[in-house]
Amino acid sequence: MPAIMKIRSAYAALPTAERKVADFILKNPTKAPLMVINEIANEVGVSVPSVTRLAKKLGYDGFLDFRVALASGNATVSDDRSAPINICDPDETVVEKMFVSTMNAIDDTLKALDKKEMSELANDIVGAKRIFIYGTSASASMAYDLAKQLVFLGYEAIAINDALTLEMYSKRFTKDDLLIGITRSGRTKVVTDALKFAKQKGVRCALVSNYINALSNGVADYFFCTSRLDDVKRTMNRETNLTMYVWANALTMLVARKTRL
Repeated sequence: MPAIMKIRSAYAALPTAERKVADFILKNPTKAPLMVINEIANEVGVSVPSVTRLAKKLGYDGFLDFRVALASGNATVSDDRSAPINICDPDETVVEKMFVSTMNAIDDTLKALDKKEMSELANDIVGAKRIFIYGTSASASMAYDLAKQLVFLGYEAIAINDALTLEMYSKRFTKDDLLIGITRSGRTKVVTDALKFAKQKGVRCALVSNYINALSNGVADYFFCTSRLDDVKRTMNRETNLTMYVWANALTMLVARKTRL
């Protein structure tokens, strides 16, 4: 997964000092990889250990490993349209930036995607007796959309968007079922609890989230991290599941191909 995507994914849960480092790197993706750890710490106004903690929290051995990852991720060409949306931007620029940021987010998701795991999940869907897709709040619409696509392909797929309905079905969970949990923030407790309970019943579980350190990451058999759109979060104060829809479309394409073989 690209270093910048890891930062964006973990951003919401970072403490203040580490978030300052993340902000600096996100605003200076070309400059930051050329700086040593002391320079970044001084520039941001935090301690050197804060920079190191961020690197380790993102899964790197240390700052040097993190800096190499940042540098390798800057090979793509960027222009002013890749910059964050500014309050002074004209409407035409906002439209351009939204399209560019969306394309970049999809590209980041593709780079981070484990295609083998996608294929394995598709195989599990084909072999499952029932597929439950659990998403609450804004993720509920995606759960319904994915379920409808699977039903269209001939599978018994059931979308669930509340804990009461989940409790009703979970009493009859079997090892032949499959549960897919959707949580954009990665911190939806009811989704985490559902995955834990399903695992106790022997149900195969998958999780898709915009957050790399999602609470349910260690519970699910499959974990897919999709890229968030920072401009949407910053301007509208909510996460987006646009990249999740792209992920779901790729998954149903695999299922369709395997169904018709």
